[in-house]
Amino acid sequence: MPPKERIEQIIKSLRPAFSREAAFEWFVIMVWGILLCNRTPAITSYLNAVGLSEYYYDHALHWFHATSWSAKTLSNRWHQWLISHENVKRLKGKPIYVGDGIKVAFIRPKNAPG
Repeated sequence: MPPKERIEQIIKSLRPAFSREAAFEWFVIMVWGILLCNRTPAITSYLNAVGLSEYYYDHALHWFHATSWSAKTLSNRWHQWLISHENVKRLKGKPIYVGDGIKVAFIRPKNAPG
């Protein structure tokens, strides 16, 4: 299966983690933006990577705080997908997760520029 189709298949399997279609659509935009971005990692870079202008910046930021999804639910759904595939790398029978090493979430001060 071509990589694009495989990625779409995986993304679609995560749809039940979102209670609203709009939130899921923003998730899809952000995932593709992250995957396609070849500039400094930032929301505007992700949006530009998928052909959206900075006009959508506030919309994208709102998505992170939307109540129609939660990181825990999405993580659980991802875990369920992961453990259902035999090709997933495992260590002592447990699936291996790859992370970026960030231990503390960044919270932008309200008065900080965009």
